[in-house]
Amino acid sequence: MQIILLTHERELTRKTNTGRLALEAFPAKVVSIVWSRVAADKKLIEMLASQQAKLLFPNEDAELADDSIETGLPEDTLQFMQTQVIAKQVMPEHVVILDATWQEARKMLRQSPYLKTAARVSLPSLIPQSAFILRRNQQEGGLCTAECIITLWRQYGCDEQATVLASLFAQLNTRQ
Repeated sequence: MQIILLTHERELTRKTNTGRLALEAFPAKVVSIVWSRVAADKKLIEMLASQQAKLLFPNEDAELADDSIETGLPEDTLQFMQTQVIAKQVMPEHVVILDATWQEARKMLRQSPYLKTAARVSLPSLIPQSAFILRRNQQEGGLCTAECIITLWRQYGCDEQATVLASLFAQLNTRQ
């Protein structure tokens, strides 16, 4: 599995950018594409359109309490059908992560039609709360880029890489 960081231009100069940790430590597994509203990466668009790559982003449409009554299916079955929960057997070849603040990530999604229509994967709902302390105004339940990658790798069985990245993240996170 390759991680594609779709990086907001402001992240490129932030000392608190956690995606950079993965890029530097694992250049064969993690690549970065700078997001542009007007000049989107054509190869990335093709990969998302063909579902060779899937976007890691919470699916806001996953709350289907009313639909579960109409269909007779349990709510968790409907949620799984809408958003593919990451599991080893269903892991896409490429996972795109929006490397930005939550506010910027929402803007990227809103302004990029190819991201809006991309197939999505999400992390398991039972993940620990973010440990990231270097930025304010974090979304509750949201993880920083490094934490997303660590969670993906652990879920996929890449424990050695996840441990290395977790160590690098802990070092960055303790700097004041």
